[in-house]
Amino acid sequence: MTRMAVILHERLGTWSAQLRPRLQGQPVHWIETRSATDLDKALLGLACPVVLIDLKRNVVKGLSDLDRLMRLFPGTRVLVLDPEAHDGVAELARELGATHVISGFVPPPEVACLIDRWITLADLQTDRAGWSRPMTTDTLLDPEEWLQIAAGDHAPIGPPQPRGSCGNESYD
Repeated sequence: MTRMAVILHERLGTWSAQLRPRLQGQPVHWIETRSATDLDKALLGLACPVVLIDLKRNVVKGLSDLDRLMRLFPGTRVLVLDPEAHDGVAELARELGATHVISGFVPPPEVACLIDRWITLADLQTDRAGWSRPMTTDTLLDPEEWLQIAAGDHAPIGPPQPRGSCGNESYD
């Protein structure tokens, strides 16, 4: 399996802190973006990336980024999260090309299982496409970042989920 790009497009690093430990066994190159320009740069040269867009605080901007992304990079699998469950947003996101939309609260293990499955599908699709920019190894968290996580300055991180456990989790 080649190293697959997973792009987390969100204002804060909440999903990064939730997904990295849960998918640590996957060959993933994590990319975090905060703006449309960052997102465009991250997607350049990638055949079949996986993108998570969290609409948490800026629905209009997030949907605009989704629209641009799908016009420029149509092979992308995009998960759109609308934690506030705004009326009509899920339908509009699907119209704009989102692969899947989740409105309201979603447990991180559920998102991790979906991303895990999409990584495998994206790898197969990239093999069939026959091209993609090579992904480098992720850098490890520096000691200061580990301390921030331990001190609770980041979103809580649950235990890593073993591969193949999707659907068997408890959401206590």
